Amino acid sequence: MPFPLRRLPISLLFIAVASACQSQSQPPRLIEMPRYSVSVNPGNPPSLTISRDRQPIFVLPIVSGLASSSQDEQLSSIDFSIHQTGASWELNATAQSSLWTNRRFQWRFFPDRIEFQQFATGHGKLGRNYFLSNGVSNRWDKGTTQGHTWDATIYADRYFAPNPNHANQFEFSIAMPQILGFSVGREPQSEQDFRPERLTGIFAPPPLLLAFHNGSDATNSWTGIGIGARPGDYQFPALEYTGSRYAGASFFVDYMGYRELSGDFASPVLAITFADSPLNALQSYTAWLDQSGFSTQPTEKDVPWHHLPIFCGWAEQTVESVPQGEAPNTMATQQNYQKWLDILEERKLPIGTIVIDDKWQQAYGTFEIDQDKWPSMKAFVAAQHAKGRHVLLWVPVAETDGLPEALCVEAQGKCVTANVGSPDYETYLRPRIRHLIQDIGIDGFKEDWVGAPAAPNLPLTGPATGIEFVRRFQWIIYSEAHKWKPDAMIETQTTNALFRESSDLIRLNDIWYATRNVADVLRVRASIAHISGWPLVDTDNASSTTLKDWWSYMQAQPTIGIPALYFVSRTESTQESPTEEQWTELANLWRSYIDNLKKQP
Repeated sequence: MPFPLRRLPISLLFIAVASACQSQSQPPRLIEMPRYSVSVNPGNPPSLTISRDRQPIFVLPIVSGLASSSQDEQLSSIDFSIHQTGASWELNATAQSSLWTNRRFQWRFFPDRIEFQQFATGHGKLGRNYFLSNGVSNRWDKGTTQGHTWDATIYADRYFAPNPNHANQFEFSIAMPQILGFSVGREPQSEQDFRPERLTGIFAPPPLLLAFHNGSDATNSWTGIGIGARPGDYQFPALEYTGSRYAGASFFVDYMGYRELSGDFASPVLAITFADSPLNALQSYTAWLDQSGFSTQPTEKDVPWHHLPIFCGWAEQTVESVPQGEAPNTMATQQNYQKWLDILEERKLPIGTIVIDDKWQQAYGTFEIDQDKWPSMKAFVAAQHAKGRHVLLWVPVAETDGLPEALCVEAQGKCVTANVGSPDYETYLRPRIRHLIQDIGIDGFKEDWVGAPAAPNLPLTGPATGIEFVRRFQWIIYSEAHKWKPDAMIETQTTNALFRESSDLIRLNDIWYATRNVADVLRVRASIAHISGWPLVDTDNASSTTLKDWWSYMQAQPTIGIPALYFVSRTESTQESPTEEQWTELANLWRSYIDNLKKQP
């Protein structure tokens, strides 16, 4: 039966347990579960050793810090208690805080997972919410933490991140940091820096999970660490992992002062799950998100035309412009797209969806057609509809180009982003989307340049901060497009279960020039999207590599997702042109793909 141990000094805790439990077995220092075990270790602070197959994976402090926007928290006088409820155990802890009036921490040990959450009461703007540490350990010292014992010790040999990058690397040394979400500017990129941990993730945001491999286990043993929150509470740009170095590792999200504590605060929940492969860890994490109410569900039914092959003109825009020293976005004209479609019609390619890419707009932020480039977009769209095709427009997230000053978020006298959370911005954007859908005939949008403001103290309109900033923008686009065209297509790269409500399909995103195993890389990306809740994926096709690798990928596309073509003349990097025989075979592949679609119920 449950046996609470309440607010005993650490040094007396297990003595009290022994004296109080003479008639029954002592509440455990060791919790045994089918897939893991946990040892509760006294100390300053008390810690948990999490093991699999009797091999330790993590040693974690039972308390974690909650910083304000200006300083980290110091914790002291830690008490905890353990009790059993049915097949699960619960550890509750309290501590004295240097910042907040009350602090509480809860660990729950279920047969298939472990959950951690922290709580605070007080007043002030929130900074970093740490998990499994009370600060950030630096590479070679304790950093802002109270020492090594206050950080996460990781015995795993490597980890998997469901966060594709242009280096095509999914597994990393535990010393490598990782940002799952939008970069906060602490690790600036440059063209000279191709280290994978410096490259921005292609899925934005990806699932907020890392899966750690237990190197001492001869079998395949992976342990996931991921977080979840109620929709509306993802008011941080990313889950960040510092890497594990001299003083251990830290995990945290950063509210950057945008979320204010006035009373009670409950952190996101951290889940530790157990699996035999990285993708299986992602499956367990996704199931946990769904059963916990930490995700959203699709709002529209599947539409047959969404499955049809796609032509996007972006790669052809670069093929024709870059050798001439021109910008690719200058090539997004009605004349060019009509020319390219005429060529593809001659090759008898059965295209179902056309994506007009960067830049059909007069200004990126206004959703207004550039009449010089597109003198009659309405007629162009109508002509495609007459041929059974659909047309999407490429749009970036929350761009400021052309935006009225009143709708901007300003920093140092510059408009740095659209004020997405403002009702005035929504009032501005919705009729422009309606005009494109209802009057011009556009069938949807392809979203790109996905990012959130990741600097503190911007005058953002809450709660549209962090990941919720992108979610708000995407919901405006999605709901308005589907209001006027119920079968509209909104194509995104937000492969996070929070975004299912506002995304019809996921684009697998760019193929970087150096990639030589394209199909294998894109299959992993597709698996991440499928597990996260998207049955339908656009296989994408930019930036293509060698002709050999491009052709191998084109042949594999129908087994991965929706076939897609991005150029009509030659590859971007090697400037090679497919043969007539390859174009003929591609048309046959696409017709066979469409025939198979018709056979499906």
